[in-house]
Amino acid sequence: MPYWITPEVVTGSISRRDLLGLGAGAAAVLALSGCAGGTGTGDAPAGPTRTVEGAFGPVEIPVDPRRVAATDFYTTYALLDVGFTVVATAQATVGGVLPSLQAAYDAIPKIGTPQQPSYEAILAQRPDLILGTLVPNLPADLPGRLGAVAPTLLFPAGSSPGTWQERAVKAADAVGRRGEAEALRTRYEQRAREVGDRHRDRLAGIRIGLVRGGPQGVALVDLPQSWAGVVLTAIGARLPAFAEGRPGASARVSYEELAVLADCEILLHLADTRGGVDPTTATMLDSPAFRALPAVRAGDLHPLPNYYVSHYGQGLAVLDELDRILGG
Repeated sequence: MPYWITPEVVTGSISRRDLLGLGAGAAAVLALSGCAGGTGTGDAPAGPTRTVEGAFGPVEIPVDPRRVAATDFYTTYALLDVGFTVVATAQATVGGVLPSLQAAYDAIPKIGTPQQPSYEAILAQRPDLILGTLVPNLPADLPGRLGAVAPTLLFPAGSSPGTWQERAVKAADAVGRRGEAEALRTRYEQRAREVGDRHRDRLAGIRIGLVRGGPQGVALVDLPQSWAGVVLTAIGARLPAFAEGRPGASARVSYEELAVLADCEILLHLADTRGGVDPTTATMLDSPAFRALPAVRAGDLHPLPNYYVSHYGQGLAVLDELDRILGG
């Protein structure tokens, strides 16, 4: 069940209709691409190649790609984490850019959004490899067209946004930086153990909620397999009882149902990478039902920058924030 960061899905769990539509779109892409890897009819990669598994099967890519275009922005972030800069990237549409990566990201030519990347803009950058994610609503013919320009490796979106760790390592591996990504993963896991061990006693006795605003009168309670949910799980935090065992990334509740967060001693709400709050979350935060929650009344409500975690740099930033909040 692919699920990734797009404007269409950040406001709630993906529906069965969405999944069926994405499955049909994937079938159309495969048919149009003309081969399992979607490499189309373009020139074979120059120099040594290797085979990597993509969303539709094996793709032959350069061993040492130099000019990589990214059809999404989370691939770009993951590669910047390991010191590789792409020659083109999709425009960031949610959450903001990690401040330490902002200057590098700003300098990269933009080629549209993950759902509507510009074929012409990508072509203009003369890539020798195109990387991306099979996101919902991607034009069905685009992978085949891009495959005629350069080897095009689209990764599956994954079953939930919490699969960002695997996705980041795959992206780094495609450009020959797997070692750097594995080292970063080890650093993240060690930091998660450190934070969990430091606050073990407190974590054992509390629950922590992740919440954001949705459509009018609706809130989204994020679950253990959400963007930041996997980071909380990594430190041994317990989410609200309401979230336990629920499938997907988030659950919609009305403002009147926000009492499902009443068992949380700490509440973390959506904020962008610089702490800004979007209008729908601001409306939720100001609602009487939300202000009545015990954690809010006790002053344990906190913005969580990097809420939409999509790469290890953001994961580490969230761990630092959790360490600070729990230490307070």
